[in-house]
Amino acid sequence: MFSSVVKALCGLATVNAWSDPSQPGAGISLTKAGANNAKNVLVPYVFKLLQDIEVKEVDFKGGNLKDLVIKIPQPPLEDIGINFEGATNGVELVAGGLGATISADFTYTYWITVSGYAAIKMSKINLDIEVDISEQQVGSEKAPLLKVQKTVLQINPDNVDITLTGGLASRIAGYLIPYLKSTVIPDIVKTI
Repeated sequence: MFSSVVKALCGLATVNAWSDPSQPGAGISLTKAGANNAKNVLVPYVFKLLQDIEVKEVDFKGGNLKDLVIKIPQPPLEDIGINFEGATNGVELVAGGLGATISADFTYTYWITVSGYAAIKMSKINLDIEVDISEQQVGSEKAPLLKVQKTVLQINPDNVDITLTGGLASRIAGYLIPYLKSTVIPDIVKTI
């Protein structure tokens, strides 16, 4: 799913772009006004894609999370920044303070096997994506080429709240919650 987001952000980088072979770089340039206009149009679309990300199962030592539903609501447009990378003819999108929720069924074995429901709330997530714009030869024509140079998603475990419910969840919460924060949540980010 994250690759769909990257594709949409690549689209963001090309909306209102103009091409002139006499310009420096690869002949593709993006105006700041064009980038801001694109941001206003495509960011809602990108975050709509992030509303219901479904992951069937994430396995980890001693257990698993199943039927994950991940939601990342859109922040205000003014909280999403655009920077230009002149050396690489790139556009960098930066958003801080994002939030996300994950709901899932869990099973975990620590002396006993416990099943239940996990509600995970994350705050203060930082996202930084850089897309470089160049050109490529397609047959006898030149076409834009977009390369994702950087994708950074930062989640501080201190900004992750996890509630476990069901069965004997309280008996394993002290073991499972720190493990989810330190190991499983970063694995889920890689999966997305």
